[in-house]
Amino acid sequence: MLVGGISQESNTFSPSPSTMDDFRSQLFVQGEELEKMNVANEINGFYQAAREEGVTCIPTLFGHAVSSGVFKREALQELKLLLEDHLRKAGDYDGVFFAFHGAMVAEGCDDVEGELLGVIRSVIGKDVPLVISLDLHANVTRRMIQQVNGLIGFRTFPHIDFVQTGSRAAKLLFSIMRRGVAPAVAMVKVPMIVPAENGQTMHGPFAELWREAVKGEQSGDAIATSLFPVQPWLDIQEMGFASVVVGADECSAQKEAERLADLAWQLREQFDVQLYSVEEAVALALSCPSGAPVVVSDSADSPGAGSTGDSNAVLKRLLDMGMEHTLTCLMTMVDAPAVDKAIASGVGTAIKLSLGYSVHTSGGEPLFVEGTVRRIGDGKFRFGQGYAENTVGDMGRCVVFQVGTITVLLSEKPTFTGDPAMYRSMGLEPLVYDMVMVKSANQFRAEYEKLSDRIYILDTPGSSTANLLSLPYNRIERPMYPFEQTFHWSSAESGSKGKAGK
Repeated sequence: MLVGGISQESNTFSPSPSTMDDFRSQLFVQGEELEKMNVANEINGFYQAAREEGVTCIPTLFGHAVSSGVFKREALQELKLLLEDHLRKAGDYDGVFFAFHGAMVAEGCDDVEGELLGVIRSVIGKDVPLVISLDLHANVTRRMIQQVNGLIGFRTFPHIDFVQTGSRAAKLLFSIMRRGVAPAVAMVKVPMIVPAENGQTMHGPFAELWREAVKGEQSGDAIATSLFPVQPWLDIQEMGFASVVVGADECSAQKEAERLADLAWQLREQFDVQLYSVEEAVALALSCPSGAPVVVSDSADSPGAGSTGDSNAVLKRLLDMGMEHTLTCLMTMVDAPAVDKAIASGVGTAIKLSLGYSVHTSGGEPLFVEGTVRRIGDGKFRFGQGYAENTVGDMGRCVVFQVGTITVLLSEKPTFTGDPAMYRSMGLEPLVYDMVMVKSANQFRAEYEKLSDRIYILDTPGSSTANLLSLPYNRIERPMYPFEQTFHWSSAESGSKGKAGK
């Protein structure tokens, strides 16, 4: 059994391009190193299922990187050559599993996963079963569907089912190889892009959709259903929500995919998210200062969604309101030059720093802020439940910078910020603050909902804003909700379908 994967989410509005260095600085293993990877992700789940079935796995390569802007053209070429080399050296195998994200874009290539699947098929041929797993926010394309025998997506958001997803993919692949199952894969694309901030699977419209999907699986209309609300920050063609069904036959799979797609369309307005100004969030924090902290998300600047993480918009508003004398606030910002200057000054030093927009320089103006360097760290921490277990976060060198009652964690590098472990690694306990800021659309809820039920999404500028109408989409197919809101659509009339080409 051939095993591998590549996982990175792209944001075409982000000014920061991605290269192979993004993988090498986060997680990039090849050959036997993959088998030793101690991360509870999809690969780990696949290996567990393979051991239970007595299946031998042949490792190729696996890479995971923090979300970013568009992948460089030369980086994609390097990745394709590496992948092809591993595939050709693999020896004998009778099945293939790859774990992808599904929303990776490169210069000149809107569909990196489809391109990589093309490399895989060109080496393994058309007869070897190929099953893939995808992040729930994948932008699934016809090219992907036509090259696989099966597809399994995450079922949770915040994502906590990494291992289970790999295990489910393994069981589907083994059923094809050992029991002669020949499933059909059907896809229906829905012309809508919805905010990630209201796409959790515990409650709300997406939870309702999943309940219906489970009913279809239980009734036998689907072997495995995957729903992909897509990450919104992609200005590419063939963009949109996807309903994907692996079924016993083409007719039943297509019918079930259409049923769920039509239901998703009916629920589209329920995905809309309420956004709060910084002033409104401050008023909420001040209204009950002795209770659980108010958790606010500057999701428009989320590194987990490909933004640069260097926006100072929230800090600026807090300072304009004089909150450095009133409210205890904990927040984070990427600013390598500020970190460098703070470290050179030393702990306990009172200094003036230029903060913000050191990467996304056209996004706004830096702030000149006086404060005190309280702590210096190496930026390493270990994620909790909201990420694959044993995943190590890396902020690069970092400092705690105190501005009155406002505590700013400055980092050299962007990382996923939705886990309180990031703050705690620097001796900062979120529970003791009036307001805690994260830069995450929804993933932060896995850990922060344990700390507070007072959670609000801020209306701030940035490359991953929930205010989709504010972003300059030019290439997506139209009409598309929410940009057009009154047009009629149904799966039966759209012709927006994809079927496996096996």
